[in-house]
Amino acid sequence: MSFPTITPSADTDRVLGQIDRGEIRCGADAAREIAARHQAAYGDAVWGAATGDDGDSTWAAAVAALSAPSGGDAR
Repeated sequence: MSFPTITPSADTDRVLGQIDRGEIRCGADAAREIAARHQAAYGDAVWGAATGDDGDSTWAAAVAALSAPSGGDAR
């Protein structure tokens, strides 16, 4: 079985270059820093009060809420 060759787009190369140069950040640590800045700026109006945990259960709950069916038929 052979697999097709995938050629990255110019946008892919550009974004990966930005990450390599440190112009943009990605990953869990960057997401936590962004969330902390938003929480400081907007308070509990964005995500609600802090639960006191390490954030993992809050993150899991947010992902579960986004992944939950909306009640409609997704056909």
